[in-house]
Amino acid sequence: MAAQFATESGDNPLWEFALTFYARPGVQQTLLSLQNDADMDVLLLLTALWLGKQQCLLPDSLADAVDYFHWREQMILPIRHARSRLNAEPLRSQQAALRKSLLQAELQAEQEGIVRITGWLKNQTLSEQQQPCCEKNLMRLQGMTSLDNGVPEEKKEARGPLLQQLLLLAE
Repeated sequence: MAAQFATESGDNPLWEFALTFYARPGVQQTLLSLQNDADMDVLLLLTALWLGKQQCLLPDSLADAVDYFHWREQMILPIRHARSRLNAEPLRSQQAALRKSLLQAELQAEQEGIVRITGWLKNQTLSEQQQPCCEKNLMRLQGMTSLDNGVPEEKKEARGPLLQQLLLLAE
């Protein structure tokens, strides 16, 4: 089964999967733990699961996904860091409104990130499997050393149990 990508109407099956899966009990906390405690990219994790459920392997390399990584560094992460700084202190009402606006901006930036990931995937040759391959994709993503630049060892070690938890939630 070939991966299904965005239609002309602008629907994005990866984004729809991300929203639906994220809303499942336990998923949000697990993904946030993977992001905050293990330095993993939530959008790439969701992509790996989405592809796996479609019986497609994640490409061997993310080297060609430069458009997404540039967007992530220039937009998603700065918005997330600004929002996180507000989370770290007691909020006045104006700050609460700003935090809410930043959260919305972060979500919109992540949606654009998914669009960029989808554009990258359209240009990849995806290996099809006979059965869902979510675990293979997550292990593949975990093993990509290009994503580990500057990640402390304790964060790398936190990944295994959290990825297993995510797999259980994906079943």
